[in-house]
Amino acid sequence: MSKADAARNNFKHSNQTLFMEKLIPKIKEIAEKIINVEEKRRRLARFVKEVNRELELIKDIKPAFMDDVKIAGIDGGIVKKSLHGFDCIVARAVAVCFHYKENKVKRVEYFPSRLPTPKFEIIEALSDTELSYFTSVMRLSLEIEKALESVNRFSPDFILLDGSILPHYADRPPKSSSVYKNYSKLIEMYKNLYRQCQQNNVILAGVIEDSRSTNFCNLIREEILSRIKHELVSELEKTLKKTRDTNLLFWALKRGERSMVFPYTDQIKEHPVLKDFGDLGDMIYSFYLKTAERDRPIRVDFIADEKKIDVADRISSVLLSISGHHSGYGLPAPLIEADNVAKLSENEMESLYSNILIFTGNLPGMMRLRREERPF
Repeated sequence: MSKADAARNNFKHSNQTLFMEKLIPKIKEIAEKIINVEEKRRRLARFVKEVNRELELIKDIKPAFMDDVKIAGIDGGIVKKSLHGFDCIVARAVAVCFHYKENKVKRVEYFPSRLPTPKFEIIEALSDTELSYFTSVMRLSLEIEKALESVNRFSPDFILLDGSILPHYADRPPKSSSVYKNYSKLIEMYKNLYRQCQQNNVILAGVIEDSRSTNFCNLIREEILSRIKHELVSELEKTLKKTRDTNLLFWALKRGERSMVFPYTDQIKEHPVLKDFGDLGDMIYSFYLKTAERDRPIRVDFIADEKKIDVADRISSVLLSISGHHSGYGLPAPLIEADNVAKLSENEMESLYSNILIFTGNLPGMMRLRREERPF
């Protein structure tokens, strides 16, 4: 390193140190605020556990004995690269089926394989919004396709999706979008999956690892606190308005406990995605389950008829048996393996891009975006 480079590095380091020193008072203020908010949530959790005795908001679950049980986990991976004139997308999905015998994994099957070939798309440059819709719909379509094929290929007892069992509202393009036709086909695939699972006695559930939902908190605030006379109610209502479900349930649930079962939404006809599912929307429910002592609860979405409590109990007991073998990480093993197989890296996209350039040459449409090629 030259003396000039060393001087620049020392100057940069000194500026960063000075910058952080100036921010220390603000950092301490923010940290104190976070500690105070978490203490309020702990008090709220204690209150929830107190009223649980009469309202049954929390239920204790025992792990299932896993014997002759087959569980398929579905996940997908996707990477994209925007160029001057095109967008490149690489995606794949995989189904991984765990065969359990006497509480042990006896065999693991993969579909289409343990090293699935990705699907590659190159399209003329879309707007950022349209590209986001396109990639989401593409990934979900591949995943639901693998879930459908799993029903007949594996005859599983359970199918677990990574994420919910329906698209996120942010993935729904407007009807004016060029992607809407693809989205409509995706919805039909979801409906077909629901029907196939029901006809073949397969329990379908989606496991959301980082839920940002507030449905459970809203339920507590609107339907439970409103019926209780307690000196803490006013303070608890304020806390609930600023709390996500998992923030509260991290403190309220112990490992092996699940929340009450509640509808995915109480406004099915107005929900931007669920309204596309017709009567099937009435059969989608949710609950939270703590599978690892030091991890946040997972949210589970599932489809069921009038026996929703029995289905939720069965899903919970199975998830407890196949999750949380690490006290700080509570995802089910089939989904962890599916993620390991399906995920794609930026290096794979770069390799693909380099190989395309061999055949096209450096045409204008294949140029990288300027922000990736700054000379300084």
